[in-house]
Amino acid sequence: MVNRCLVFFRFFLVFWLIDVCLFAAAPIANAAARVALVIGNGEYRFTKPLPNPVNDANDIAATLEQLDFTVIRVFNGDFGKMREGIRAFNTEVEHADIGLIYYAGHGMELGGENYIIPVDAELKTDRDLMSEAVGLKVILQSVSRAGTLGLVILDSCRDNPFAAKMARTKLARSVDRGLTRVEPTANVLVAYAAKDGTTATDGEGRNSPYTAALLKHLGTRGLEVSFVFRKVRDDVMAATNRRQQPFVYGSLSSKAIYLRAPDAAQAVSAPMQPGGAQLAAAQTTTPAVSRSVDGAVWESISRSTDAALFENFLKRFPQSPRGGEAQTRLTALRAGGECDQLGDPHARTVTVVESAKSDPEAARRACETAMAAFPDVMRYALQGARVAEENKDYAKARAFYEKAADRGSRVAMVSLGALYESNLAGEPSYPKARSLYQKAVELGDPNGAIRLARMYEAGHGFGQNPAQAREWYRKAAALGNAQAMARLADIYERGLGVRKNAAEAQMWRRKLAQAKQAAAQPRPSSKTLSKKSNAD
Repeated sequence: MVNRCLVFFRFFLVFWLIDVCLFAAAPIANAAARVALVIGNGEYRFTKPLPNPVNDANDIAATLEQLDFTVIRVFNGDFGKMREGIRAFNTEVEHADIGLIYYAGHGMELGGENYIIPVDAELKTDRDLMSEAVGLKVILQSVSRAGTLGLVILDSCRDNPFAAKMARTKLARSVDRGLTRVEPTANVLVAYAAKDGTTATDGEGRNSPYTAALLKHLGTRGLEVSFVFRKVRDDVMAATNRRQQPFVYGSLSSKAIYLRAPDAAQAVSAPMQPGGAQLAAAQTTTPAVSRSVDGAVWESISRSTDAALFENFLKRFPQSPRGGEAQTRLTALRAGGECDQLGDPHARTVTVVESAKSDPEAARRACETAMAAFPDVMRYALQGARVAEENKDYAKARAFYEKAADRGSRVAMVSLGALYESNLAGEPSYPKARSLYQKAVELGDPNGAIRLARMYEAGHGFGQNPAQAREWYRKAAALGNAQAMARLADIYERGLGVRKNAAEAQMWRRKLAQAKQAAAQPRPSSKTLSKKSNAD
């Protein structure tokens, strides 16, 4: 029995020493500051729209926020909005360890140079590409400013309709579909959805096959960034029957870089031999780090969103001067978890659990605590607003929706607009409601367009206007909204504010049937979205 106890004690001591050394040495690049620019362009004005880029970009943005990125969103960006997004990113990335730019939409190669294309690009000639599109070189220069890793992810190798109609000039040596290969500088990786010179598919679900694979693997704990893209490659090739091969350009040093760092169990999971290198390293390193081991551990976990790490820190170092900070962080993370559990943050309508209805004050406190600790995470404000609205505290709901809307939540914009349109939270303000709905539509939200259409139909604030109502219903339908398609069919069938048109009505009936059929199909990407996502 004594021998068994000694063996167990020695094993526990070695395990603890290695755990401490791994944290103290901190070889893992779990960024102290991370910034991302996420662009999704689908509503092209001079060519056929793309169905998935806004969905893709919105879901990627939510995943990156889970990984502690500060995210700048540009959805359906024209040239000016894309440049504004790049300028905002350049300001932030100077102080970041990891800078990431994700783009979904059309891309094109001209004479060996790559370009990503704004929604207002007309591109009548190849010469226009340089003045109407954004060069990939600009993107690469932006991410290269990050201290540890610059990462560009392009889901933009689609078969490009601009190339077919574009007039050629002597200026261009070639205008090709897809993108050409790049040679990024040190510590910059460029990931293509499809290998240079080939094209990618949009797929048939909510997300493209490439982005669906990204959503599955980006947040995997303990998966080094190079292996993230290897797994993405394998998934995409399997999903497309090997027709689409993602590719990564650039190289990194031997230093491991994680988008989500391994936990302590993963860090020590490598096999150990008695008296081997791991034990020797632990024995020689421990005396040097033992004087400030709590500081080294705190530095490694301080930005984590894993409550268990802070629980473990408080148990292991009860007298640490960082104990107060650890307890504050733990309280905030627990509150965030409680706020998340109040309902589904993805739902378009107010859906909260019974506990929030029976104890609204506790629910409010949980969401307010989470909001104070994580002011850039919109879902806590959105969830708090839903709890308040469920309990008919409309003034508080409006205040919370305003916070989420200010952080870019399109769902909050629509919900806030609905409150301004009603008299539940004070005097109605139709201009404010209209402005909020328009902003939501700019971010790709069909519900904002539906609300605007109904305002024009009912004449809320600016008189009835059937033509404007139809236009907004068309925009909602273009964003995939089945209600808008059904309403358009009804309008043309009954002649509501327009001459009856059986052919137009039938067309919208067909589109509605197709939309319902597509919605009934399984969406593999849905399982990759955590309930703690920041997506609207």
